[in-house]
Amino acid sequence: MNDLVTSHDVFRRLADSLSMATDETFFEQLVAALGGILGVDYVMVARVDTDASQATSLALWAHGRLVDNIRYPLAGTPCEQVNGHAPCHYPRHVCSLFPDDPMLADLDAEAYLGVPMYAPDGRPLGLVAALHTQPIDMSRHAEEVLRITAARAGAELARCESEHFHRERLLSTNRALKLLSRCNEALIQAEQEQQLLEAICQLAVDVGGYRMAWVGFARHDDDKCIEPQASAGIVEGYLDQISLSWSAQRHNGRGPAGRTVRSGEPVIIADLAKDPSFISWREMALAHGFQSMICLPLKRGGQVFGLLGLYQSTTDPIRDEERQLLCELADNLAFGIDTLRQRLAQQRIQRAVLKIASAVSARSGEEFLDQLTHHMAEALEAELAFIARIDDADRTKANTLTIVIDGQRQPNFSYTLPGALCEDVLLETECIVHDDAGKRLPVEGRDVLSWVRAYAGRRLDDANGEPFGLIGVMFAQPLHDTELVTSVLQIFAAGVAAELERQEDEARIRRLAYRDPGTGLPNRTAFMQRLDSALARADGTRVGLMLLDLNRFKDINDTLGHDIGDKVLAAVANSFSGVLVGNEYLARLGGDEFVVLVDPSDVYTITDTAERLLGSLAAPLQLDEQAFELDVSIGIAFYPDDAGSARELLKHADIAMYQAKQQDVPFRFFEPHMGAALASRLDMAKRLSAALADGSLSLHFQPQIDLTTLRLVGAEVLCRWHDPELGVVSPADFIPLAEERGMIVPLGNWVIDATCRQLAAWQAAGLVVPGQLAINVASRQFDDDQLITTLQRSCGEHGIAAGQLGLELTESGFMSDPDQAIAMTEALKTLGFGLSIDDFGTGYSSLAYLKRFAADKIKIDMSFVADMLHNENDHAIVTTIIAMARSLQMDTVAEGVESVEQAEALLALGCRQAQGYYFGKPVTGEAFAARWLMPVPIE
Repeated sequence: MNDLVTSHDVFRRLADSLSMATDETFFEQLVAALGGILGVDYVMVARVDTDASQATSLALWAHGRLVDNIRYPLAGTPCEQVNGHAPCHYPRHVCSLFPDDPMLADLDAEAYLGVPMYAPDGRPLGLVAALHTQPIDMSRHAEEVLRITAARAGAELARCESEHFHRERLLSTNRALKLLSRCNEALIQAEQEQQLLEAICQLAVDVGGYRMAWVGFARHDDDKCIEPQASAGIVEGYLDQISLSWSAQRHNGRGPAGRTVRSGEPVIIADLAKDPSFISWREMALAHGFQSMICLPLKRGGQVFGLLGLYQSTTDPIRDEERQLLCELADNLAFGIDTLRQRLAQQRIQRAVLKIASAVSARSGEEFLDQLTHHMAEALEAELAFIARIDDADRTKANTLTIVIDGQRQPNFSYTLPGALCEDVLLETECIVHDDAGKRLPVEGRDVLSWVRAYAGRRLDDANGEPFGLIGVMFAQPLHDTELVTSVLQIFAAGVAAELERQEDEARIRRLAYRDPGTGLPNRTAFMQRLDSALARADGTRVGLMLLDLNRFKDINDTLGHDIGDKVLAAVANSFSGVLVGNEYLARLGGDEFVVLVDPSDVYTITDTAERLLGSLAAPLQLDEQAFELDVSIGIAFYPDDAGSARELLKHADIAMYQAKQQDVPFRFFEPHMGAALASRLDMAKRLSAALADGSLSLHFQPQIDLTTLRLVGAEVLCRWHDPELGVVSPADFIPLAEERGMIVPLGNWVIDATCRQLAAWQAAGLVVPGQLAINVASRQFDDDQLITTLQRSCGEHGIAAGQLGLELTESGFMSDPDQAIAMTEALKTLGFGLSIDDFGTGYSSLAYLKRFAADKIKIDMSFVADMLHNENDHAIVTTIIAMARSLQMDTVAEGVESVEQAEALLALGCRQAQGYYFGKPVTGEAFAARWLMPVPIE
């Protein structure tokens, strides 16, 4: 065969071999094909290490079969010469040319041809070599065959390495994601801080695959030490044998833990054996099998208070995606710690409030103060608590009113203030000393109180804001939790101050409760009690109400000041009082508004009263050598002619007074047209009541879709109202009206019954509704103890199973009384009804309660979905809600989905269901059935 024919045949066979090679056995098939094509005894494809010192075969062909791969040093071998882009060809005597290569002697090789192997981007990867046991003269196409083969092998090897890199990257990211999810579950379930810390460390080891994990808190003492709080994994005394600080001036503060606390940023050490900052702990760490680590800061309010340390048994890099997820884990842990601490602080504050409440029951001066001081010490776990008052005769001294040490009441004494901590309290409202407080205690008690380390005091102010005393506590140990102490002392200080003032002037407090201090007239509280009483007594008689507003009084305040204005108001009150008779009751509502109650009354008598009041201001008022010309506008309304309640009567008098001002007349009687808007609302309320009675309301249905299959999984039931005169009335108008007028429960019951009736009709027509029809339940309806009875009755009457209905409860509605809501949801769930939390994220839900609700789904409010693709905060909120729901084993339903981009983003985040205009608007039952419902399949 001539060269041309031989080359053609060789390259055709090579092309056939390359096309038949598969991913799994590519290199094996390649060397087998080359062995046959070139007719040689040995063919090898090898990967060379980055330092070019070792080679590892990827496939090895020997005497017509595949053999095990080998790893061998390159020094002294012909493979060492295969570099650059030139082939390396030794047609004979290759063993004698490379006497230090034992592999050549073992193979009895005589000829060698090798070409370098490169990645498509030009990186050197290895070589392809052919060896033979006889002296041969390789034809020119042999070199070309090896070049083509090396190029194809290099591309395949680069692809495999890229896939391995991305696979490892995905595995590390998935591991971090799984760890984050499990840790979030632990955050929700944790009741105590130590329990949470230990759970997170254990999960980092069990789920995250780390060799050791620990949490440490940074102390703000002189040493700035970092104290381990919890750990898991291969610890074996490691944390006990090391001392850590976050001070940059200390040697043990220059490691990763100290740098993390100082910087507030994660610190990664890829290889502990080589990192100079870890030299102090290197030997011990390596002995425990630690090869690399990451320290993550724990922050509260922007301040670092601790760290989470994770140690690996390998030097595998921590990639960006994994680092970001671990940072999120640390942020969530910090949030969980802060939440538990706030919960604990709230519990202690609540206990303090209960202590005050129990002490308040003892309303006999000294006994009250004694009990309160005991409770204050118990609430703050303090060894000493006291209440003191500034000496009226010498304000440089204070007198204790009560003092308790170790639960025992002590004799009262006087002490000097200058230079003492109590003086700082009086000057600055509050004073807290974390340690060494004994140095600044009063000289009168310094020796007895030598054990005191920490001090906290709070000033007592009177109603005018003037200091008159203080309360305080002292501790035998340094104080760390100042937030709790501040909050509790503030509560106790308010209780003590109020009680002391009550003891001093109880009569003054009572008078202030019912009297306007500026005029001496009854105030709004006293007036409303008098008005309620008058309307309750009215039996076929009229009660007249007059609302009086001084015209242009604001000009007096603005030009002459409020002091003069107050004096003018007192003079006006005097003038009004001087013209009134026995059945006319005058009060000041506030500002420049006065009110007169005339009981009994009619048009003639109340007109006479109005004219006398107007006449009292006919002459200028003389005040501090100034004359004030005043006039007043008066609005008049009658009970029961114009109103059916005290508030409505006052409102209608106010409307009439406004009309008098607008028309510049002295007084006006209320007329119905003045309250046109009110009347319109009343008319709408009547029509809604009639609509409930005659059934002119209707239901619309909006589909709920499975985002994975795009199939119907249920629908939300929406109430609609078309009035013959008002036309289509928006739910935004008639739902609040129903709430206001007490019709929301009947309206909700109508929706329940109508929904069951529609389901029954569809069933009778052979149509099936996948999933559930979701009915919105108002908070007042949810509080109705007849709700379960109504649901069961409607289902029974129409032959509907409880599982065909879902109830949507608003977040703010069930949080008004969480314990009752928990009991109600459990009862409904037991009966088989589905339960969803509607508009989630717009109210405030305590996770402690939320995890106890027997709900199936959380509905993400449309306000977050609308901007989630453009607003990072909304996207984060949606992500968090979905993750939290998954942790609580609840499904999520996104509301207000209007685009395919939103739907795809929600599905990617793990949300499975959605509703919105993108899938379908709310439509009538007939239209809904035609578009979405399918006949029941015949078996």
